[in-house]
Amino acid sequence: MEIHAHSVSNVTISKWKVLLIYCIVSFFLIFEMAIQVSPSVMSTQLMRDLNIGAFGLGLMSGIYFYTYAGMQIPTGLLFDRYNPRIIITLSILMCTLGTLLFSFANNIFIGSIARLLMGSGSAFAFVAVLVVSADLFKSKYFATMTGIAQMLGAMGAILGQMPVSALVNKIGWRETLLVISFIGIVLSIIVWTLLKYEKHSLHHHSNKSHNISLNLKQIISQPQTWYLAAYSCLLWVPMSSFASLWGVPYLTTVNHFSQNTSAFLCSLMWFGLAIGSPILGIVSTLLNNRVLPLIVTSSMGITVFGLLLHFNFSQTAVGILLFFAGVACTGQALCFTLAKDNNPISIRGTAIAFNNMAVVVSGAIFQPIIGKVIELGHQNTINYDVAHYKNGVYIIFITYILAFIIALFFIKESDEEKVITKAKFTNRVLAQ
Repeated sequence: MEIHAHSVSNVTISKWKVLLIYCIVSFFLIFEMAIQVSPSVMSTQLMRDLNIGAFGLGLMSGIYFYTYAGMQIPTGLLFDRYNPRIIITLSILMCTLGTLLFSFANNIFIGSIARLLMGSGSAFAFVAVLVVSADLFKSKYFATMTGIAQMLGAMGAILGQMPVSALVNKIGWRETLLVISFIGIVLSIIVWTLLKYEKHSLHHHSNKSHNISLNLKQIISQPQTWYLAAYSCLLWVPMSSFASLWGVPYLTTVNHFSQNTSAFLCSLMWFGLAIGSPILGIVSTLLNNRVLPLIVTSSMGITVFGLLLHFNFSQTAVGILLFFAGVACTGQALCFTLAKDNNPISIRGTAIAFNNMAVVVSGAIFQPIIGKVIELGHQNTINYDVAHYKNGVYIIFITYILAFIIALFFIKESDEEKVITKAKFTNRVLAQ
């Protein structure tokens, strides 16, 4: 894989420095994903200690995604303009502050404020990795690098489930969050010390590119922007709402698995995402086609969740199905490539952030909605039965269907992909 020689103040950054920068930013993504999904392995304890029901838990957890989504456009604009070292360090500290506050929460109000801070800081993580990738790696590798970013995020989610679940059971959820807060402090120090990277866009973009309203108008005026955003949002619902929150209580209730087993099985969705994302990126690059993989992955999700909801399976079979449910969610990663290709370099950070906003807003919308559906017609604030959990999770099955329809009928290949395809065809003709 080729890496651009990146020029900052007439000094060329070596490939090793580029890789160091990428790894440092990736650690932030891993950390962010861990705190994002951590409520899924402490859901029962949170409902008990904060005296809330399923809707209250979904709302409090979903606050994270409201602020995360709301910060996406400012995030993209900031990364298009300012030094990432300062932005990322402050973002990690905000995540850490939110996690620390959450460890002391004794009611839904404090818990919601804490999740708000977590979401605001976390908003920069995924975009940071993609912007660095777009700046430092050749365009043809962006889909692959996006897949790797998804894999790293999935690794963070896995760390936020299995190890955190074991830690919660051993020392308690409050003490576990204190440990995570300490890790955040250490990470912020590492970033501030080692992340010496200045975006070239600070020097080479015209003043016109810094017109916020012009940037946003250019992005949102394209119908493809909205189709990609809708697909991304819908295809991420299984990860944001099942793997990140409702999957563990669903499996413990419906399938009668233990909490640790349920946490492990939900983490298999992240394993599927981790393994499938880079592979899908590579395959789409080799095929020079982004839309077909979107159709295939969403149809896979329909099949998997249809089976999970309508049939009873063994623990092993459920694990396999959840693994492929994670693979099915990899399609949304390609939407970032299409979003990048549909917009000029001066606003690609904002375009990427806009699409990421659509991804994370799925948690803000669907975590509380699923919680409310689970609650309907049930008086107990903690112990819900099988039918109620199935009713809530059935929403995820529907989102896969809607994503499939959008990919099949509305999303088109980007102009850049059309140019590449045409060039390859012309070369083949000339060669003959």
